[in-house]
Amino acid sequence: MEEIYLDVSELPAPEPFDQIMRALVILGKDQYLRVGHRKQPLLLYKPLQENGFAFHVQKGKVHAFDIFIWHNAQASPAGLVMPSLAETNSQAV
Repeated sequence: MEEIYLDVSELPAPEPFDQIMRALVILGKDQYLRVGHRKQPLLLYKPLQENGFAFHVQKGKVHAFDIFIWHNAQASPAGLVMPSLAETNSQAV
């Protein structure tokens, strides 16, 4: 799978959400989006699932978080650190 990288770490709200959603409109079936973010975008998770995307959140190397997003029908991208921070947080709630 080809990685498309999007850095939203310096954008004020709601720009990170808007930029991510715009990028997903043109995301190919053989691509995944890796987003560099300063925090976990908790409001993004439900819209991703509702629109047919899978995601994984982990501590980033450059920014606080890396969010990996891909089409549900595709296999997950290689190199993900498990377990997902989003999954861990949702289980704790």
